[in-house]
Amino acid sequence: MPITLNSIAKQGVHGPAMMPIIQGVGRAATEIAYLLRGAVFRGALGAAGGENVQGEQQQKIDVLSDEIFLEEMRATGFVCAVGSEEQEDLLVIEEYANADYLVLVDPLDGSSNLDIDGPVGTIFSVVKRKTANTETPLESDTLQAGRDVIAAGYVLYGPSTMLVCSVGQGVHGFTYNPTSARFELSHPDMRVPASGGYYSVNEANADKWLGDLQQKFNAMKQQAGLGMRYVGSMVADMHRTLLKGGVFLYPADEKNPNGKLRLLYEAIPMGFLVEQAGGKAMSQGASVLDVQPQGLHQRVPVYLGSASAVDMLV
Repeated sequence: MPITLNSIAKQGVHGPAMMPIIQGVGRAATEIAYLLRGAVFRGALGAAGGENVQGEQQQKIDVLSDEIFLEEMRATGFVCAVGSEEQEDLLVIEEYANADYLVLVDPLDGSSNLDIDGPVGTIFSVVKRKTANTETPLESDTLQAGRDVIAAGYVLYGPSTMLVCSVGQGVHGFTYNPTSARFELSHPDMRVPASGGYYSVNEANADKWLGDLQQKFNAMKQQAGLGMRYVGSMVADMHRTLLKGGVFLYPADEKNPNGKLRLLYEAIPMGFLVEQAGGKAMSQGASVLDVQPQGLHQRVPVYLGSASAVDMLV
């Protein structure tokens, strides 16, 4: 019998509590995948007419994906609030405000790739609330370092839909099987190869990187012998890094001196996965998982991948 998402319940201390939430992520993923397949025919592509909290132009499909994810988290009955890259404030699920868990999500990473029918993804993590469950959950409940994350993962919408996740017992990939209409284990115990692979970065910005990173980067290319691949969707580029090895980086530069990727929605979830897969995740001279969040939409530079490649850069 195929191994399904139900197997998460058998993974360590947090597996039983995380299974229904990750199953909810799976349901959201199948809905978003369906939306993506027909978006061009449903008028779901193009600008939504507003900006998100980061000042970026929201796409219609960003908004729809955000709504789908929130509704599926509500349907679990175990999530008291959702923090989303698309929303300025924490979204409290009033009917389950006494639940124990909060979910942080980038509902559609790399949505600009949809203009060229390129791969996109969803990134998420789960934390346990700090406030008493007799109170309304607060933004401060989300401001937990990566060491306190209970589960994290991503969904890749490519030729197949794949959900990669961890509850602190390694990293496992589940691929959606349209015949059985469920996610089935396809990539057990994913590990970042110690050597080889690719580097993924927008190298056109190299002359604007801060400090001596450009020199370190050039030395890393010569020493590590990595190829170059860059999709422009963090999920797609990180999926390759997990499977093939190498390094993904989005450093600070003149335009984004604090980095561009969001700590809670992108850096911490991916850092959690990378460390669970035996790799290294760094930001500002420390592990990404040791950076203390100061706000819902804080940005940081990131270096994620094999320990040897990351060490050459930081």
